[in-house]
Amino acid sequence: MTAAIAAIVAVAFAPSLPEPPLIAASLLVGVGVCFWLPVRIRWPLVAFLLAGSYACGYGYWRSAALLPVALEGVDLTANIRVLSAPEQRATHPPYFRFDAEPIGQLSCSVQGDQRCNSAQLPSRLGRLRLNWYGVEPPALGANITVSMRLRRPHGYRSVGAFDYGRWLFVSGYSAIGYVRNPDSALSSAGVGFSAAIARQQLIAAPLAYIAQYSHGAIMNALLFADRSAISSAQWALFSQTGTSHLMAISGMHIAMVLAWGWVFGRLGALLWLRSYLAAPAFAFSFALIYAAMAGFPVPTQRALLMAATALLAYSLRRHISRWQGYFAAMFIVLLLDPLAPHQIGFSLSFAAVGVLLWAYQGQRQRNSLSLLHSQWVVILGLLPALGLWGFGFSGLSLPANLVAIPLVALIILPVLFVGLILYPLWPALAAHLFSTADTLLDILLKTLAFMAEWLPLIHFSPPWPALILGLIAVMIVLLPRGVPAKWLAIIPLLALFCWPVARPAKGALWLTVLDVGQGLAVVLQTHSKTLLYDVGPDFNSGFNTADAVVIPALRKFGIDKLDTLVLSHADRDHAGAAPVLLDKIAVNQLFWGERVADLTAQGEQCGRGQKWRWDGLVFEFLAGGHNSGAEKTAGNNSSCVLMVREENDGRGLALITGDIEADIERQLLTLYRQTGLTKAHAKQHNLQATVLIAPHHGSNTSSTEAFIAAVAPSEVVFSAGLHNNYGHPAAAVRKRYTQQGSHCWFTGQQGSIQFRYQNGLLTERRLVRAWQYYWEEGLKPEICPKFNSAG
Repeated sequence: MTAAIAAIVAVAFAPSLPEPPLIAASLLVGVGVCFWLPVRIRWPLVAFLLAGSYACGYGYWRSAALLPVALEGVDLTANIRVLSAPEQRATHPPYFRFDAEPIGQLSCSVQGDQRCNSAQLPSRLGRLRLNWYGVEPPALGANITVSMRLRRPHGYRSVGAFDYGRWLFVSGYSAIGYVRNPDSALSSAGVGFSAAIARQQLIAAPLAYIAQYSHGAIMNALLFADRSAISSAQWALFSQTGTSHLMAISGMHIAMVLAWGWVFGRLGALLWLRSYLAAPAFAFSFALIYAAMAGFPVPTQRALLMAATALLAYSLRRHISRWQGYFAAMFIVLLLDPLAPHQIGFSLSFAAVGVLLWAYQGQRQRNSLSLLHSQWVVILGLLPALGLWGFGFSGLSLPANLVAIPLVALIILPVLFVGLILYPLWPALAAHLFSTADTLLDILLKTLAFMAEWLPLIHFSPPWPALILGLIAVMIVLLPRGVPAKWLAIIPLLALFCWPVARPAKGALWLTVLDVGQGLAVVLQTHSKTLLYDVGPDFNSGFNTADAVVIPALRKFGIDKLDTLVLSHADRDHAGAAPVLLDKIAVNQLFWGERVADLTAQGEQCGRGQKWRWDGLVFEFLAGGHNSGAEKTAGNNSSCVLMVREENDGRGLALITGDIEADIERQLLTLYRQTGLTKAHAKQHNLQATVLIAPHHGSNTSSTEAFIAAVAPSEVVFSAGLHNNYGHPAAAVRKRYTQQGSHCWFTGQQGSIQFRYQNGLLTERRLVRAWQYYWEEGLKPEICPKFNSAG
């Protein structure tokens, strides 16, 4: 099982899959050679080869269901079935999101569309995540014929950011998109049976009823694993106190329900069944029903399989090692879903149980201290896993869980379950029970909020060496009693929190263009200072790139405050997420090109000639604000234009231009032309820069030939979303930079990119995520056709 698990995990993270003939040949040759090997080696090797071949086949099957690249952004018509209740994502204007699956063959919505006709329409397409921009969304289980535009799963490729594209693929999605002209969608005849739809239809009524209570969102999460309505403030509170796991139905919840089922089974055996099998049968039935209500997420699968192993051993009066049950559960989960290792629930669930088994092997814990000790073991043991996924650590985890777990497990969950059972039979009593649970949850949240005032959440993102050292230290600390000096391992465990974060040397500059989709955010780090230029967008749904991309990146860089924040201008794709950032990150100085609505922070307008010096580098605004002297200086043309130079010889390192258009470019050419300047001042009064952040995301309204020639960048970055509606970067603009001889980078394709300077010279450029998973498109080295990554 261990060999098979290793093979499946290795394939899950492989950058590409081997060709099918190579898989078949390796399997045949390997199995043939195995019979010449000792038995101790033979069967693990056979298991490794079989499991690896199975995982590769699964990978090909899942990849074949992805939307073809040629059909991205093409109008397609399909008959779809709505698989989830539409969730309202915003109110002004309203739009909804739901999951759907195509029924039958796709077709082209527009006859004669060459993009569609030239592409091979797929015979099979998996689950879709669709937006519905209409007042009335379709009902759960409805079958409708719609026209839609789709794209492959894609997310932010940025340091520390949640990889939405990866999550979509491993969750079974083949494409995301939106329904065009939803008012013209047509109903069609229903087909087949769907377990997912049946589950949602069964729980739809109690979901709607419970939602009326003030803490109905948490009640729905505890009963049905529906966490969509939990507010961001509540999630922040759970994260800060280390109690987020209570909102995800996991092994702990299954164990609670299993225990209740065991008690009922023992009572039944005493009263009328007269069989020792009643207790395990009742226990497993209760756990199975609860897991089905939650939709069988990975943690419940693990708990169910381990419980089934233990209950089967009890029923057959056989002894099965806990580790055998553990690895058997992991193996079966991976057989059911070979991509499960990409899920956070898989890592945290198996890590938590693994550290408990490791800590308790060969010993028993006294009941009076079991909860306290097990919480200490889990908190300590999960530190490497939390660091791997970039989660924070709460010093309040132990006391908060000692309060929350008994309250939820012994009181709130039983009350909710009894209320759910009585809901169709005795509504009045069920209402009292739900009201009681709501009151108890209110008490719990107020208690957690009181605790949260004492200790902040500790964010840490250790590198691989620190993770490995921390894991070894955890295993030593959790060894059984009697191991001499094991507590000394606490010292290397501190590496998870105290590992030094790399910073530029004096006189060096690190410039990172973050992938924020259709927007802009650039982090500039010197030896002791940090500047952030723009924050990226926010959206009506409440999603924003400050929380999703910028703040995680700053934490990954070890930055807890900003020396300077520059908001180029007030457009939403540049400054929309600024209020969120300023609420969570301290900023010493703020500049803006024009005032941003709803921004109360104190700052000043940027303007030509403002400059300051940091660690041997000069930062200067070449233009900005409403006094730039151009014909139109509001909006895009009010952008702060920032130049970073080397202090000694004035060599231009980076030029960040915001959304300036051609008239501001012409003004800059006039102001910074080199004629009439002495050689000593020429470098400090020109536009030349090694790296240019392309004006206006590569729009054809900017990047004139004269401006490109004056800047003469060796590297240019287009910060824009993949397949954005504006066509950025424009083909004509890419051609101009190609003719100039620039290397071109596009955040929508390559993700975040970092440039490192030393002594005024560009010494390194690195893609933040230079690898790819096998289901992703090949990462193009750059987008200017004249050059490649070695050119």
